[in-house]
Amino acid sequence: MKYPNNLNKESLVGITALSSGAKDCIDEMNQAINNLRKHFNVIYTLNIYGDPVVSSSKEERIKELNEILNEDINALIIARGGDNLCDTLDSINYQKIYDKGLLVGGMSDPTSLLYILTTKYDLATYYGINGKRYAKTDDYILNNIKLLKGENIIQKSYKERNTISLNGDFKSKGIIIGGCIDTLRDHVFNTEFDNTLNFIEKYKEYNIVWYFDNYALTSSELFKTLKYMKDNNYFKYSNTFIFGNTCYTDEDDDIYIESIKYILEDSNIIFNANIGHIDPVFTIINGSLSTIEYKNKELTILQERIR
Repeated sequence: MKYPNNLNKESLVGITALSSGAKDCIDEMNQAINNLRKHFNVIYTLNIYGDPVVSSSKEERIKELNEILNEDINALIIARGGDNLCDTLDSINYQKIYDKGLLVGGMSDPTSLLYILTTKYDLATYYGINGKRYAKTDDYILNNIKLLKGENIIQKSYKERNTISLNGDFKSKGIIIGGCIDTLRDHVFNTEFDNTLNFIEKYKEYNIVWYFDNYALTSSELFKTLKYMKDNNYFKYSNTFIFGNTCYTDEDDDIYIESIKYILEDSNIIFNANIGHIDPVFTIINGSLSTIEYKNKELTILQERIR
């Protein structure tokens, strides 16, 4: 696993919009850039201020991505989520991102980019914060900045969320991987970009920890997605699964939880963790060796590089 260099005050962070732009929240995006500049140098492509449905054409998004990759950047942050990063997957120069050892961060729609870089190109990536979210200065944002700078902080459940374990207290360890499960299902699994089986075989000695951010899948849709993954041996070396907060329909939690338990049976299962679209959230380092502990109704995650 290749881990990006830690960022510092001299680091150059590039922001681009491979999906939605911030035309409807310009002040918020400007504040995010100003906040990031308190810690790093920042440059950005013009399309970050594009349309909120899709920032610009596919050709323009790739052009601006390539232009920013030609700069001496140390990190690449995707401006916003959305639905259209999938348009660009067949045109992104993944090898160049890997060769430059860029720290790549985002969440939701950017899941596909992060997941491909980690599972197919062996580059650790950061899930949890899109560019626009840096307009905030909450503790979880500060923890994200600390992780970007290389601090091995322990992230603990935030009190705003009732995080529960379906199998009681436990402690486990493994290489962590995952993201927005809607995006993985629709744009990665069973495509040319899906290198999951090779990835888990490579790191099976460490075990594999899965985390899922569910944006809009109902319990039925989630069940079918997890069943596909299990039937195709994606969970072959896994006994720990973390499910973040959900933005799905207003189904009863019991139905949702039973869908998960039916597939994953006696595994360690965390429900309603601080992962996803509802603040506050953890920053997950895809490809890190993660120690997961649930004790006294609190989830803690420590992420380290493979020694």
